[in-house]
Amino acid sequence: MSKTMSVLHIIESPSWTGAMAQTLELVLGLARRGHRVTLATTRGSILWERAAEAGVDVVAVETRSELNPAAIARLSLLVWSRRVNVIHAHRAHAHSLGLLAAVATGRPFVVSRRVSFRPKDNLGSRLKYRNRFVTRIIAVSQAVKDVLVDYGVDAGRVEVIYSGSDPLRYRTGIDGGRVREELGIPPDVPLIGKVANFYHGWKGHDTFLAAAAIVAEERPTLRFLLAGHRTDSDKMTAMVERFGLTGKVVQAGYRTDIPEIISALDISVNAPRTGEGLSGAVRESLAVGRPVVATDVGGNRELVRDGETGLLVPPDDPTALASALARFLDDRELARRLASEGERFVRENLTVERMVEETERLYRRILAES
Repeated sequence: MSKTMSVLHIIESPSWTGAMAQTLELVLGLARRGHRVTLATTRGSILWERAAEAGVDVVAVETRSELNPAAIARLSLLVWSRRVNVIHAHRAHAHSLGLLAAVATGRPFVVSRRVSFRPKDNLGSRLKYRNRFVTRIIAVSQAVKDVLVDYGVDAGRVEVIYSGSDPLRYRTGIDGGRVREELGIPPDVPLIGKVANFYHGWKGHDTFLAAAAIVAEERPTLRFLLAGHRTDSDKMTAMVERFGLTGKVVQAGYRTDIPEIISALDISVNAPRTGEGLSGAVRESLAVGRPVVATDVGGNRELVRDGETGLLVPPDDPTALASALARFLDDRELARRLASEGERFVRENLTVERMVEETERLYRRILAES
């Protein structure tokens, strides 16, 4: 078998999310290792633009429908023309389109699963996840794998490969001072933040704000930060007002300087009530040496080892979250020690290079079996 592989990656990308970031890191990492990589995605999206700027072979595919005959034909043509060895899909619509292209071309098919929701119990989902044409499913955490196995997927077809952070971009010592100055937060004012797109209620923005309101009662100088798509929306503003936090919460919206945003924080919070596969915000917060409080759902417990690399609290429990925040604020040595251990854990186990290497190794095993 040739050392060089040709891999087709498929992903719909209506906005910039962790899935897009990880896909781009994987594509670029495989290209650095000498492989021929094609990325099929949404024309004009942020992922499209960033991949094109980086010199990736990007092809436009209409992915709004999971059963788009034109898209399936285009993907199949790409497989033949690029002499693709492996097809790798990264989101729901890409999963369906890639599966049908794999059936049409007879190529091995890999799917990445990044959420810990149980797949729907319907014929469509059963066909997508239990289909013999799905060669492997990459689960980004053991929690995701456990859900899939419980759903009926053969454990031998699910490979756990953790998502990674770039140690050059996410590292301790990044100066968050510029961000604080821009946002009007003095250096001596404690800042607690949550980095997450505001699309779905399961991300727990309301839990974060409810906890913030509790902590702010005794610490009126505290400030809070929300960063991510739609965190600057009118709907979010109304939620901030509902919790009595007007003037205390900075709604930063979509940002590209996430390492600096996280570095500006004294504490980073991840508060989903369900569904989290492996939080990029948690991983990146640990990577830059910030204390983390996270809810005990999905893959969070694989990153945040309670009392070792951060603090875990029950989901949908603002009182418990507020108590954990107060604990860090009152015990700065504890916060420093757990943040340091979290940074070491990520540096040793959750790098982009390791993710790319393990994915490459999986491709080679699959091709050796076929």
